[in-house]
Amino acid sequence: MKYKPYNLKDVNESSNRKLFNVISTFAGGGGSSTGYRLSGGEILCVNEFVEEARNTYSDNYPDTPILPDDIKKLTGDSFLNLVGLKQGELDILDGSPPCSAFSVAGKLSHGAGGKHSDGWGQTKKYSDDKMVENIEDLFFEFLRIAEEIKPKVIIGENVKGLTVGEAKQYFNKIQNTFEEIGYEVIAKVLDSRYFGVSQTRSRVFFVGIREDVCEDVGLNFMTLSSVFPTESEDVIPLRECVKGLTYDQDEIDYLTGKFVNAAVWKDTGIHMPKNPPKVLSGMDYHPKGHHFNLKRCSLEVPAPTLTAMGSRENSGGAFHWNEPRKLTLGELKRIQSLPDDFKLTGKWGQKAERIGRMVPPLMMKAIADSIYEKILKPYKEKQ
Repeated sequence: MKYKPYNLKDVNESSNRKLFNVISTFAGGGGSSTGYRLSGGEILCVNEFVEEARNTYSDNYPDTPILPDDIKKLTGDSFLNLVGLKQGELDILDGSPPCSAFSVAGKLSHGAGGKHSDGWGQTKKYSDDKMVENIEDLFFEFLRIAEEIKPKVIIGENVKGLTVGEAKQYFNKIQNTFEEIGYEVIAKVLDSRYFGVSQTRSRVFFVGIREDVCEDVGLNFMTLSSVFPTESEDVIPLRECVKGLTYDQDEIDYLTGKFVNAAVWKDTGIHMPKNPPKVLSGMDYHPKGHHFNLKRCSLEVPAPTLTAMGSRENSGGAFHWNEPRKLTLGELKRIQSLPDDFKLTGKWGQKAERIGRMVPPLMMKAIADSIYEKILKPYKEKQ
C-alpha cells in the first residue's frame, strides 16, 4: 500500500464542497480539522486555549474563527452566536479533551489524600507550560457544551488507556453522560495504521448520535457500530511514507547534536564519538526506572506511536532507522499524515510536540467519511 503525499491546497479544495459543518473543541494545531476538511467538511469555528497551538492553527487556516478561552468559561451560545446557528442545527461537534492521567493503560494508583499519584484529580502541566486543574473533567465540559449546542453527531477522541483497568469507571461515566444528554453512543478503539496512516496509534473514539437522528436514519443499539469505517487489510510501511522527502541539513545536524549529547546516553555507558556511525548497535534503550524509552523505527512497518513529549529532539520516543537522531519535522508530518506544506510555529520542540498531540488527519477523514455517508447524508435526504 502506498502513501500519497498532499498539501494544503488539496485540503481547502475538498473543504469547499461543504458537505457538512463542524465545530471543533480542543482543536490543537488542526489535525482533526484537517481530516474533516479532507472529507468535505466546513470548519465553522474552533476552540483552543494554548497560544502556540492557536498560532499554528491560524497559520494554516487563517479564515477559521478561534475561541481562545478555557472551555470551562464558554457556553454553547459562545459557539452558536459566533457562527450564526441555532441549537440543533450543527452537524458535528468534535473534541479531543486531554486525559493524560489515563494514558498509561489501567496503571492508575492512588496517592496521599485519595489523589491519583500520576495526576488524576490534580493540577498538572498540559502543553507549553499551561496548567490545567482536574484535567479529567474536561471531557464532561465538552459534553456540557454538546448538550447546549445539540449537534446531530458528537465525535470525541481519547487515549486507549481510558478503556481498561481503573480508568474503565471513567469510561463508563462518559458513556452514561452521552445518554443522559439525549444521545445514543458507541465507542471503539481504532488503530491509525488501518486507515492510511503509517503509524501504530490506538485511540478510543466516541460517536454520539442524537436520538431523533438515530430514529430517522434507522439506527439502533444493535447497528450503531456500523457507523465506524472499515479497517484496511493493508498498512503503509514507513519506507513508502517518507519516500521523496526533502531534508534540511541544518535540522539534521541540530537533531544529531541533541541526540548524541543527550543525558540519556550517560546512563548507557556507551561512548558516543563526535562523528557517530550511521547505525547504532541495538534497537531500543529502556533505562530502568525511567518513564521514557527510545524506539528505533523500521522502514518495513508503520512507525511507532508519536507522542507529544516523545517527538521532541532530546527525549525518548521514535528515532531514526539508521541515523543517531530523532525524526525531522518533515518525517513527523508524514508519519502523522499531515500535508507536506503544513506550517508549524514556535521553537523546534514546540513544533514536534504539536505534531505528536494531533489526531492523524487521514484517520479522522476515514471516520468523517463514514459518519457522513451513514448518518448525515441520509438524514438530510429525509428532511
